Amino acid sequence: MQVYEAAREVHEQCGTGISVALFKSCLAHEMRLNGLRFRLDQAFPVVYKNVKLDHKLTAHFFVEDILPLNLIQSGEEAAQEMLSLLRMNDLPIGLIIEINKTQLVDGLIKIQNPLKRTL
Repeated sequence: MQVYEAAREVHEQCGTGISVALFKSCLAHEMRLNGLRFRLDQAFPVVYKNVKLDHKLTAHFFVEDILPLNLIQSGEEAAQEMLSLLRMNDLPIGLIIEINKTQLVDGLIKIQNPLKRTL
C-alpha cells in the first residue's frame, strides 16, 4: 500500500514526537514524490435523512478520491468520527495513522464501513 509506505518513510525520517501538522506536511511531500493524488483538509458534507446539514466532517487527506486519511497523536474519538465520515459519504474504507507509536504499523487503524463492500 503506497500510502502506508509513504507514512512509514516519514516516520523513519522524523521519528516519534513530532506534531501532527509537521507529519502532515512531510507526508504530503512524500506522497507527491510517490505520484499519489490527494487533497488536503478535504471537507465532506453531512447528509442526514436526505437533508444536507451545515456541519462538515474533514479528513487530513483524501487520497485518490477514495481513501480518507487522518493523522492523530492518540485518542479513540478519531475512529468514531472516521466511521461517521465513511457512512455519511458512502465510502468503503478509511485510514487513521497514530503517529507517535514506536513502530508505525502499531498505529495503523483501518476503519471499514459496514454498510459498504470493501475494495
